[in-house]
Amino acid sequence: SEAPGGPWATLVVDPLSASTLERLTGCGCTVAERGPSETVTEALARVRPAIVIIRSSLLKESELSASVTEHLKLVMRAGAGVDNIAVQALTECHVLVANAAGANAIAVAELTMAHLLNADRRLSDQVNSLRAGEWRRLQLSKDARGLFGGTLAVLGVGHIGKEVVKRARAFGMQVRCWSRSLTAAEAEEMGVVRCKSPEEAVEGADALTIHLPFSDGTKGLVSEQLMRRLKPGALLVNMSRGGVVDEAALVRLTAEHGLRAGLDVFENEPGAAGETFEDEAIQSCTGIYGSHHTGARTAQAAQSVDEAVLKVVQAFMEGSPVPGAVNSVRQPVI
Repeated sequence: SEAPGGPWATLVVDPLSASTLERLTGCGCTVAERGPSETVTEALARVRPAIVIIRSSLLKESELSASVTEHLKLVMRAGAGVDNIAVQALTECHVLVANAAGANAIAVAELTMAHLLNADRRLSDQVNSLRAGEWRRLQLSKDARGLFGGTLAVLGVGHIGKEVVKRARAFGMQVRCWSRSLTAAEAEEMGVVRCKSPEEAVEGADALTIHLPFSDGTKGLVSEQLMRRLKPGALLVNMSRGGVVDEAALVRLTAEHGLRAGLDVFENEPGAAGETFEDEAIQSCTGIYGSHHTGARTAQAAQSVDEAVLKVVQAFMEGSPVPGAVNSVRQPVI
């Protein structure tokens, strides 16, 4: 089909709600959705968009041909983080990149607490046992410590980390935080101990939650050496990206150090369209409880992300400062 054309041609790569599509149209966008069997490259060629809105699909450098970047002015990630987007290449092409930073923070924090509780109380094991017709009250509760009075280490204190801190303190936990951007004044206001290093934060802690972006600096940051600093039998929850945690070491430490872990992200997790999880070490490890990268998948989070998308697009079209921008380019006059 013909490209919609016009200065505000907008390609929606991953599904948005009908009401959000209507509101984008109301803002002056000419909206085109990617077809069900269409690749991102094919959709870009068909629509030749000025604006791309993308959630979980990949926008790779190889897809940014001159004919695409000639028209493209804004890429909006409908979620937190931008590791599925070729930010550097887009910046070099003078394309602004923004995300919905903080829009899904509450949803991710809620699942973080659910994983902490599940790892401690073995809720999923209890459900599976009950469905098998078993009653194992003593066996399935003997290792539960409870969260109250325990020490939680939080690595990464952005939007999500701050929401986790609120909830952990409500559970009566003592919280230590490490984040490159955390100031002493912010730590005091949050009621947490500010640590100078990840090692200081995790030393002897009862639990660890991870909320760091994936980068060269954070890849493998939660190493075997770091995890061994946790109290034996500690809980670990990773809600960031799979590559931040050394998963092979984590599997070993569930046996050697008694760790119990809740993972919402995995180093080898399926792509956006994948339906099969294949990691035998993770699947067979009884000390690891996994969810399907659903931290941000609630109705409340979806509505919040949709609102963020609209705010970014409206600001960009008006020539105003764009909230959630992750790079800096001169905005064009269209």
